[in-house]
Amino acid sequence: MTNEQAAFVEAMGRYLGSGGMTPMAGRMWGWLLICVPPEQTAAQLADELHASRGAISGTARILETVGFIRRTTRRGDRREYFSAPPEAFRALLQGAGASYRRFRDVTEQGIGVIADLPPPARRRLEEVHDFVVFVEAELPAMYDRFVRERAQRVAEDEGLRSGQPEAITA
Repeated sequence: MTNEQAAFVEAMGRYLGSGGMTPMAGRMWGWLLICVPPEQTAAQLADELHASRGAISGTARILETVGFIRRTTRRGDRREYFSAPPEAFRALLQGAGASYRRFRDVTEQGIGVIADLPPPARRRLEEVHDFVVFVEAELPAMYDRFVRERAQRVAEDEGLRSGQPEAITA
């Protein structure tokens, strides 16, 4: 792992560590996002991340549960291989959607509690509730738009790599 790669892996560890996951989960996911080859054994991960096999195993369970990594095997090979599938971001957004649904349920409970109060007293919670409902409704459309735009960029990039002329857009 280069110094730049190590800095990225550590930054990912700090970021996910501050967001409720363990720093090790962030480090492992970060490495799996950039490593070559894209599939790594537990021994390779332990070596690159300077971690114990037990830490890798426990972290893999966490990341697999939320859909950030995939665990596979190969015929004739008893080892497991870990990778960060391209669709992992979908799992992140699905998790966010579920979180917003739970948050909406809680704010709806609060709306019921304050229903008899005058409008000025209800506005703070109503604003939170309205925002949560808005974001929850927008997440699927936002993800669909991301997938379409990403597929277009990848197709354009592949066209440029194969020597095809770049498409002209109006």
